[in-house]
Amino acid sequence: MMSRTLLGCLWVASGLLAPGLLAPNPGMATIQGEDPSALFQEGNRLYQANDYSGAVEAYGGVLRAGLESADLYYNLGNAYFKDGNLGGAILNYERALRLNPRGADIRANLELARSLTADEIEPLPRFWVLSALSWWTELLPRNVLTLGLVLTYLLGVFGLVMVILSRGSSGRRFGTWFVGGGALGILVFGCTLAAREGLVGSTEWGIVMVEAAAVQSAPSGGDDLTLFQVHEGTRVRVDRTTASWLEIVLEDGRVGWVPSEVLETI
Repeated sequence: MMSRTLLGCLWVASGLLAPGLLAPNPGMATIQGEDPSALFQEGNRLYQANDYSGAVEAYGGVLRAGLESADLYYNLGNAYFKDGNLGGAILNYERALRLNPRGADIRANLELARSLTADEIEPLPRFWVLSALSWWTELLPRNVLTLGLVLTYLLGVFGLVMVILSRGSSGRRFGTWFVGGGALGILVFGCTLAAREGLVGSTEWGIVMVEAAAVQSAPSGGDDLTLFQVHEGTRVRVDRTTASWLEIVLEDGRVGWVPSEVLETI
């Protein structure tokens, strides 16, 4: 049961996560020891007991074990929010939304948290074709698209086998339909997945994790190079990197450099 966002920033405890929803996170090394499902349940218990920093630590233990899910990031975002860490809340809501783009509760909590950030940024208008393509590619989670691609491929292979082995015309006809359906599914799911990886996977976004950070015109710490400031919770696109600096682009088009430690990538 996912929790509902209430007006006036009234947040309630997140629901329980079924252990089967935890998936391996390839970016994290698996840690042997504590049971991730038990850690998740402990995080829920601590959250409901108003021990939000303890809940953050418990949920973080699941991530350190190399597992992730949209529900886990969602619960972690709630715990960070109640603990007064706006940057951590927004970061984890964003990560939850990437795994579950259709999560209404996730989106509602994210929008509410964003409304509390200090920076008021008006996004640049976007070409309608790109907006429509982005909407389509984010309609289904990546794992659903991958599963659809695999299933339609198997359907096409099954149909091809029917066409080859069937002796009657009806069997070959059904096989032809299966081949056609599989080919159509491969086209739709494959193209959508490729577009999603191109639009979403290739773009790196980050969240400002400090109270305020000066944005410089060049990767240097000189005060005379400061263009403007960004504040905790602001979402930025990362364009270029150096050893210790990141070039960021705000949604209103402003560009500058910040030290890499002020951001955490989504």
